[in-house]
Amino acid sequence: MKKIIVFLFVFVLFIGCRQNKIIHPLTVTKKGHYLLKHDQPFFWMGDTAWELFHRLNREEAEKYILTRKNQGFNVFQAVVLPELDAFSLPNAYGDFPLIDGNISQPTITEGKDPNNAEQYDYFDHVEWIIQKAFAKRMMAGVLPCWGEYVTPRKRERTISTLEQGYEYGWFLGDRLKHLNDNIIWILGGDRLPDEAENGIEIWRAMAEGITDAVNGEKEFNQKANYKATFMTYHCYTTSAKWFHEDDWIDMHTWGSYHEKRNNERAFTTASNDWNLDNPKPTLNSEPTYENLPINYDWAEAKNGYFDEFDVRQQAYWSVFSGTCGHTYGAHPVWQMSKKDLVHEALAPTTKDTWEQGLNYPGGNQMKFLIKLMLSRPFTEGIPAQDILVENVYDPVGQLVATQGENYAMIYIPTGKEVRIDLEKLNGIQSVAWWYHPGTGESVHIGEFENIGIKKFDAPGDTQRGNDWVLVIDNKDSRFPKPGKVLR
Repeated sequence: MKKIIVFLFVFVLFIGCRQNKIIHPLTVTKKGHYLLKHDQPFFWMGDTAWELFHRLNREEAEKYILTRKNQGFNVFQAVVLPELDAFSLPNAYGDFPLIDGNISQPTITEGKDPNNAEQYDYFDHVEWIIQKAFAKRMMAGVLPCWGEYVTPRKRERTISTLEQGYEYGWFLGDRLKHLNDNIIWILGGDRLPDEAENGIEIWRAMAEGITDAVNGEKEFNQKANYKATFMTYHCYTTSAKWFHEDDWIDMHTWGSYHEKRNNERAFTTASNDWNLDNPKPTLNSEPTYENLPINYDWAEAKNGYFDEFDVRQQAYWSVFSGTCGHTYGAHPVWQMSKKDLVHEALAPTTKDTWEQGLNYPGGNQMKFLIKLMLSRPFTEGIPAQDILVENVYDPVGQLVATQGENYAMIYIPTGKEVRIDLEKLNGIQSVAWWYHPGTGESVHIGEFENIGIKKFDAPGDTQRGNDWVLVIDNKDSRFPKPGKVLR
């Protein structure tokens, strides 16, 4: 009898230890600014695919994942309870996520065979897509629901109590816990968490529910072990405003969004988050979208459309100001528009299908950003405006610099001349390059001693869209040319 009791005690202890030791493969560097995946530097290169789970079938979803993976993306961001027509338009297989829009009644069926329509439900399809992404080594940024369902501006609340938030979080966490290592949980979605009473507390409850489910627990007591999950919160304002001290949030996200060209929030918000006490990684998770009407003019696009330079400018401004990566967006892709399926309000200015949007030039050029950052030890990088001499604010051509131990990079949006204080660089001699964000081309400039102030004049004319990155390396570092990934 004693042996049986000892065995049971050891077994229970073993199971408990296993549960308590669930640790997500994404972690944060010691100084708090960058991400690691399995202890290796991870540069987030994301894509907004908000309607992916809702609007694409399996074949289409697989095409989306393969295309974006081949373009260098390693994260997609998609919503389980989506923004557009979640309860009036079924998914590609005729299924809705909830029965009559009731958050307490998910539409679930026995089995999950994709070839059996009676088995394959809405959440099976979500799972199938995440599994396909996992097979291609692409992470899923999963939003449990759009912010409108917790803090609404246009409808009645779908989730109005802490208990509902916890239960829905637990349901989704339990449903997808076997894929948790490939999921970045993104709470929110456009809406500020304090736009409705107890909104902040509901999101916290949802985070706890998800994490409890992953840990194999279920007790709403504000004591979850959040090492098991990786989480953030998405809206216009940085999540640091509300959740910086919360245990559940691992990084901050925000968006420079779509109201204007040359949006300085791409670098000011990144810089502000960088300088927080006890910082967390930060990310521009919804910047200007390529081919989206400027300032949300869905009907006429009187202000024109954002172009490939706009998306490059926002990306490099953000990354060089201290973000842990970047998320790109294309107008037809986020909504997964089809010839026969475009939301009524968006139809007048949605020019292309999601498949056409996958090949927009700006989206194809994001691979040059990730290649550039991976060609240097990017987790050493710190915002370094002090190496720039006479950097007068310029709404279009604002210069932004980042500096590592043995390198510096300066983004020049308009091809203008820059002056660098070489004595703020490490090493006796430097080697310099021009790197083109639109083509990935590297042009060797030359070598020089790090004495005094040196002028660099970018190739081409000084004009909007003639953007370049000046890369200056410590000669002794022997880095490869910019864009050639370090091994």
